[in-house]
Amino acid sequence: MFYEPIMSQVWAKCLDSLKDSLPLGEYSVWVKPLKATERNETLYLNAPSASALKYISNHKSLEAAIVLAVSECDRKLKVRFGVVESSKKAASANKHHTTPLFPEYTFDNLVLGSANQVAALASRQIAEKIGASPYNPFIIYGESGLGKTHLMQAAGHLALKKNPSSKIIYVPLMDFVRNITTSLRHNTIENVKLFYQSADLLLVDDIHLIAGKDKSQEEFFHIFNFLFSTKKQIIFTCDQPPKNIKDLENRLKTRFSQGLNLQLSPPELEMRAAILLKKSQNPQISLNLSEDVALFIASHVMSNVRDLEGALLKLKAFVDFSQIDHSMITKDVVEGALGDLIKPKKLFIEVNEVQKTVSKYYGITVSDLISNSRKQHLVKARQMAIYLCHELTSLSLAKIGQNFGNRDHSTVLYSCEKLKGLIASNEEIKNDIENIKIKITNL
Repeated sequence: MFYEPIMSQVWAKCLDSLKDSLPLGEYSVWVKPLKATERNETLYLNAPSASALKYISNHKSLEAAIVLAVSECDRKLKVRFGVVESSKKAASANKHHTTPLFPEYTFDNLVLGSANQVAALASRQIAEKIGASPYNPFIIYGESGLGKTHLMQAAGHLALKKNPSSKIIYVPLMDFVRNITTSLRHNTIENVKLFYQSADLLLVDDIHLIAGKDKSQEEFFHIFNFLFSTKKQIIFTCDQPPKNIKDLENRLKTRFSQGLNLQLSPPELEMRAAILLKKSQNPQISLNLSEDVALFIASHVMSNVRDLEGALLKLKAFVDFSQIDHSMITKDVVEGALGDLIKPKKLFIEVNEVQKTVSKYYGITVSDLISNSRKQHLVKARQMAIYLCHELTSLSLAKIGQNFGNRDHSTVLYSCEKLKGLIASNEEIKNDIENIKIKITNL
């Protein structure tokens, strides 16, 4: 049984002592809210919530500091910890909106490329050194569908693997806002703050959505400060650099910007193809894609990972409903399945684009490509470039020849016919043509 909260004079003296001896964050969040009453030489210290009581009981040094402070003020008093009665009644109205970590969002399932490599390495290091990483807060920003949530949750999974007792809280920002709104209605705001402040790793998705929500910003500011001061790790995702978020309080902008802010870029061609190959092996998809087919899809679906996933699902549906053998997925099948997603052929391709791409593909210079050298590997590359110029640009044979060391139109025509024959008979040449064409049209 708990008693009416008549303020204990002894506890008032203890608070003065504890304020000087404890870290400010720990004192403000866990000690100051305790309700103290005296009865029969016992000091009852009642926490505002069960989670607050659990925190104190799990941190023996804090509990001992409180008991010692009471003893120094009055040796006769025994100390008993409990929970305020009203907090029990409020518990049902204080359900915190959180989302569990998605099991598939791990580092093992992550495809690395230049678009995300630095952010992935930073996420991994943070997860391995919770509480000791210099990158706090860590903010991953970029357009929708680039894998920000995957990276954030991968850090959560790894942190749990390293220390299963760690408390990881993942919450989309709008769920956080709903928690704040509900707690204000039921007068349980302290419980919500204590819940988030109990995290060892706090993961907040879409932090930019807090803009313009004054009360949520105010409470988040206090939560952030406590976690930061107690060396707990914070990771956010955002659609832009925090400093650019409109209607975000300057004090939050300052704190967000003091950490590590890294941008995710759209994945490059090879990375998109690797993502397709990786996700096609998912048991729910289970498509047998060749590298050529993956590159073909990747050359047309260029925006983000979600669009790649959507293309795979559409391809799967087409294959399943058309009763096509999963081992026989060709480019023709892909075109039939993804007709509306196929990017139109690039218009206005320049000769220099073709020359640069072919030169890079074969490891030579553009000067070598347009020279008069008859070395076999240069002749091959030159004929390839001339053929592609004829196919992809609107230039005449004579104009193409002018861009290749003033060769006449008959030489250009010979190169084109030579390549046509090789494409029909040589699989390696055919693949080279397709790969180079993909790179050119993807510039």
